[in-house]
Amino acid sequence: MASLQLHEVQEFGSKALRYYRLSDVIETLLQAGALVCVVLLLSGLGLAQKVVTARATIPFTFWAEGHEFQAGDYLFDNAVPGSTSIHRDGTNSAIGVSIILYAVPAEKENPRAIFVRRDGKYFLVELWGVQDRHVVTADFQHRGEESEQQRQVPLTIVESHVR
Repeated sequence: MASLQLHEVQEFGSKALRYYRLSDVIETLLQAGALVCVVLLLSGLGLAQKVVTARATIPFTFWAEGHEFQAGDYLFDNAVPGSTSIHRDGTNSAIGVSIILYAVPAEKENPRAIFVRRDGKYFLVELWGVQDRHVVTADFQHRGEESEQQRQVPLTIVESHVR
């Protein structure tokens, strides 16, 4: 790290004022800013994320972010922050769905997936964990809404750990 070097001392009456070159001041400020950014970045890496894998048997065809899913057994996994992957048992692929945390209930709830019927199709709109509620990003404006066209499917927690 460069240190400021006294460039010149100017005398004003009985007081001496120090004078530093502008380039030295700017260089020192940039280095200090970079150090602050590195500290903030490293401190964020220590934050733990709770990874939850849940299983559900969904008895109807549904849609999520433009993808159609047939009725069957599914795994929901939030290992990637800000998304949930949906994996159908017996297949090798999964589809990621963007989600946003929108509520943290005061009491523990039963985990569930919430679907809403629109234009004759069921759409995944929310995933409720034991202590949090997530909404599919595309349906953020509809979060928490209840309707007669809604179906709820219980989720069974298969694995839960802090990463």
